[in-house]
Amino acid sequence: MSAHVAVPSTKAQLKGWHALLWFLGFFGFMFAVNGIFLWTAITTFPGEDTEKSYAVGLDYNQEIARRALQAEAGWGAEIGLTGSVPQLRVRLTQANGEALPVSGTNLQLRHPADRALDRTVVLTAVGGGEYTASLESLAPGTWTVQFSADVDPATKGDEFKASREIIIP
Repeated sequence: MSAHVAVPSTKAQLKGWHALLWFLGFFGFMFAVNGIFLWTAITTFPGEDTEKSYAVGLDYNQEIARRALQAEAGWGAEIGLTGSVPQLRVRLTQANGEALPVSGTNLQLRHPADRALDRTVVLTAVGGGEYTASLESLAPGTWTVQFSADVDPATKGDEFKASREIIIP
């Protein structure tokens, strides 16, 4: 006959305070990770793509009327790059192909991922409705050109607007 000898267990038993520590550790870790994700999201995207988007929304009917006027008048813009050193060229035309006379221009280059890289560019009139600007200090990549011009100085705002994506090599 063999005798059965009880061997004491060397395994530690799970007590209530152990469970509490595991519970607090798990949720503390989840809180820290979510805090990092939240901080990263807030610091990398400001939340709106257009400044004063509410005011722009209120003026949307005026924007529709401006677009209709531009289409009815047949105004157009050719926007592109020329030369080995990137140079932006904008040509404004009327419906009959002649140069569109304007009293002022505004051009913004917008980076698709980082608003801190956005910049306003000063255009130089070449003549014949053409304007140019050097882009040699611009970082390579895709940029959105947003061009506007004041066709009628007697009215408030720019009556002509055009945009196009360009790729800086």
